[in-house]
Amino acid sequence: MNGLALTVSVAVVAVTLVVTYFAARRTSGADEFWTAGGGLSGRTNGIAIAGDFLSSSSLLGYAGLAFLFGLDGFLYAAAASGIFLVVLFLVAEKMRNLGRFTFADALALRLRARPVRAVSAVSTLCVCVFYLLAQLVGGGVLLEALTGLDFTWGVLVAAVLMLCYVLFGGMLATTWVQVIKASLVMALVALLTVFVLIRVSPNPISIMQAATERTPHGEAFLGPGLTFANPWNLISMAVAVTLSSVGLPHVLMRFFTVPDARQARRSGVWAVALIGVFNVLICFLGLSARAVLGQEGAAEAGSGGNLALPALAQRLGGGEGSVLGDLLLALVAAVGFATILAVTAGLVLSASSAVAHDLWTNLLRRKESEEPAVGRVAAVAVVALAVAVTLVVGSGKNVTFLATLATATAASANFPVLLLTMTWRRMTTAGAITGAITGLVSAITLIVLGPSVWPGGAAEAPFPLAFPVLISVPLGFQGCYLGSALGRGKPDPARFAEVKVRSLIGAESGR
Repeated sequence: MNGLALTVSVAVVAVTLVVTYFAARRTSGADEFWTAGGGLSGRTNGIAIAGDFLSSSSLLGYAGLAFLFGLDGFLYAAAASGIFLVVLFLVAEKMRNLGRFTFADALALRLRARPVRAVSAVSTLCVCVFYLLAQLVGGGVLLEALTGLDFTWGVLVAAVLMLCYVLFGGMLATTWVQVIKASLVMALVALLTVFVLIRVSPNPISIMQAATERTPHGEAFLGPGLTFANPWNLISMAVAVTLSSVGLPHVLMRFFTVPDARQARRSGVWAVALIGVFNVLICFLGLSARAVLGQEGAAEAGSGGNLALPALAQRLGGGEGSVLGDLLLALVAAVGFATILAVTAGLVLSASSAVAHDLWTNLLRRKESEEPAVGRVAAVAVVALAVAVTLVVGSGKNVTFLATLATATAASANFPVLLLTMTWRRMTTAGAITGAITGLVSAITLIVLGPSVWPGGAAEAPFPLAFPVLISVPLGFQGCYLGSALGRGKPDPARFAEVKVRSLIGAESGR
């Protein structure tokens, strides 16, 4: 047990729980619970969006991928750096003007609400559960390393703590926890980068050369192909990460927390800036971990590379048993654990809003006052499901890979429907339902048939790509077209015109 790391982690969690307590006192109705009353500034919301993205899959996973695979790890982060540019240019302002609590609100303005909300809720739950797996694996691994707890108990502790944010504080608590966490993450990677430049070499090129010399891959470490031997896998990964931002429900939900479209656009600018700086630094730290730890330190980084950053921090401070080394390890562990809790809180809030707002209020009871209570029950159920699947998956998978499975599903199921609903005049309810189901089913099926899940790996997998978006996203668009062209319903030009105008100018009645 690392007592110092555990103490710092408990202190950080205690601060976030205090924030949750005060947020809970200001959260009374559905509007405050789901969107913090729509009163957040663009800067605050943008930092919180960055906090949503700067998850354990980013902090631990990107460093681990760069440690294990060199340039291929950088390629993951490079694709992710532009993730919110798509959101910024395509949907940020439009989603704020069209929606209220969930992205299904925007679809329901033009299409038949009940079937569209039902399908949107199913896709939201699938995406959120996939994403929760990555966070819970990271939380279990960190607590196992810190306290000696079994991985199972680590996952359970993380699940209980993240539920506290959602059950008591709602969106306001989740937002401020993410702001605190994003600030800590940026400060941490900046501090570790300074330590690398002081302790290892002031020349980043020298560090990259040392990393190449201390890996069994040699010069291939700084070239593509260690994980993307098939170039189509590289392309599919980049497309999955880039398009997923337009379909990730917990990201889209954030644009309903600001008062107007201008602040929504400002949120995107802040998110892009912070995420871009972070990705450059975290990949540099992953290569630095290879230069410092070498191949003999691969066991410290774990089979998935998830502990490369904590191991680097401890080495930079003087190694195990040194005061500075233990302190840096404690900071990484505390920030990493806070990161996991904050991101999972946002995911659970999004999943519970789909159940409470889209299913309960708009399909069953039509009583908005009951939404917070139903959302809390749904949050517990979603977390229980995610914990069960996480324990089956175990701790061996890289958390970035697990998160990218969620992004592939989001890009396939939600992106085609959202884009065509806002831009295509002939889109119908049948098209939206067909497209969402086609994208969702094809993505999950191809993931199961792909080399990452299929027994025997790439050699025996029926489908060659780890990320299926090159097939599943076009299938989603095709489903939208065929459903609209062959379905019974007809497009309503008047409602399309209304949505097009409202997406540009907004309407306060929609809040």
